[in-house]
Amino acid sequence: MSEKTKDIRQEQQIAQQTVIQEDQAPAPPTSYTLADKLKEKRAKEKKRRLKQGFILGFLGLFGWLLYYLFAPFQGGLSYGICKTYLELNIPYPQTLLLSEVVITRGGSVRIWFTHIDAFGSYRLDSFQCTFAVDEQTKASYLAEVKIGKLNIDPIEVERFNVSIPYLVANPPDLTLPVPIPDSLQSIEFDLNRFRKKIF
Repeated sequence: MSEKTKDIRQEQQIAQQTVIQEDQAPAPPTSYTLADKLKEKRAKEKKRRLKQGFILGFLGLFGWLLYYLFAPFQGGLSYGICKTYLELNIPYPQTLLLSEVVITRGGSVRIWFTHIDAFGSYRLDSFQCTFAVDEQTKASYLAEVKIGKLNIDPIEVERFNVSIPYLVANPPDLTLPVPIPDSLQSIEFDLNRFRKKIF
């Protein structure tokens, strides 16, 4: 063979080898350095913390929404003062059951309630508290209180007004009663309360 043909063959072999090497992907390094391992570990830790933070944030938001969805409605301080005065003036406050609270435009609070009176009869009554504002101290006080259509003695109301600052500092339970259903079909009576238990 002549030298020209040898050179041509060598050039072809070199060209084929370069094409084959270009087609092949570079081989990954066999061993990572310590810095590469630390970077990878930090990235995984960051992803894990981000995922945990997202899950905890979602659970917190869901719990907050669930709480406010099922939390009972709360009334104002005037309702709490009126309810406290009602509980103090009913002969048997353990039989007291609030059924409806109405706050009028004039600022008075009307509470409809049922209770068992001193004769053992089950009664439905209304209790209305009318508030006024003292011009000097700008504090509200009870001006008039009615049970049904009867006014309570103004001297007793003035005596109760002394305790209003304490009720403002330590408010009573302000949970509003569940409203009475409008339809007769949705009213349920607990008849087992009146039956004698045999077993």
